[in-house]
Amino acid sequence: MFNQGTVAVTPANLPSVADLPRGHEFPAAHFRLGADDVRRYLDAVEDRSSAYGQGPEGPAWVPPLAVAALALRVTLEQVGLPPGALHASQEVEFRRPVPADASLRSRARVAQRSEMRGAVVSVIEFEVEEEGSPGPAVIGRATVITLPGEAPS
Repeated sequence: MFNQGTVAVTPANLPSVADLPRGHEFPAAHFRLGADDVRRYLDAVEDRSSAYGQGPEGPAWVPPLAVAALALRVTLEQVGLPPGALHASQEVEFRRPVPADASLRSRARVAQRSEMRGAVVSVIEFEVEEEGSPGPAVIGRATVITLPGEAPS
């Protein structure tokens, strides 16, 4: 649950992603990916490389796609996704490495919104930066399509 102004937003009363206008800005989300989180991610994707600085204390760096996936997740947790909603595409640009255990902040907004035959196409832009860094480490765009006649879940 998070607070938007004076109204507490719960899963039962989240706005549908289809109802958000172009330009809507999501509240900033703060998160951290520790060495244990990175280890679980690497196990899940079966990545056995040493590219992330595997040491006795665990990985030193966070895989860029793990950062992007979590940023999109914390953004989409702030809206209702109707049954049948499609994550149709995603573009991601990685600008700098992210150390394990870094404090991260994700910001997102609805960059485009269009309707066709009742379906709503929403393009969500996001960026993730390490607290105190001069700019984003990861930027991206995700396209979500909601189909007509579906109620948010």
